[in-house]
Amino acid sequence: MNASGKLLDVWLLIRCELCGRTSKIPVHERVHVQALEHERLLKFENNDPAMVRHLAMNAALAGYQLDWSGTWELETDMPFYDLKSDPAPLEVFVRFELPAPIRVEKLLTTGFGLSRSTVRDMVDSGRIRLPMAIDAKAREDFTFLVTADDG
Repeated sequence: MNASGKLLDVWLLIRCELCGRTSKIPVHERVHVQALEHERLLKFENNDPAMVRHLAMNAALAGYQLDWSGTWELETDMPFYDLKSDPAPLEVFVRFELPAPIRVEKLLTTGFGLSRSTVRDMVDSGRIRLPMAIDAKAREDFTFLVTADDG
């Protein structure tokens, strides 16, 4: 943040992991101090981590391409389910803590511990029913269904 009299400039600073260059992304430019909610102003002053996450996920970064590789982790409380022999359908809920884009195929291979070809075969045969294409990048919560093998 930078203040000039009663006017504020607020930036989000991002750093490139490859070259180390830092860029400033304007969040507010020449805004009057009283135009900001007091709580928001305090969050800016304290570099609030939740506010930084919110801003990083916001359209303010539309002109920047962020590299999300290695920034996500799959947590599951899924009980053991044998995809090859369990006849009961399995409804899977995928929830995102932050809207980091992840290829659906990568989520499935990681979650089920299966190869790409096996996952693609299951999608092609209708065993895994997705609400989007397998090569889509998901960033919002979704549900999909795994059904019994007909063979």
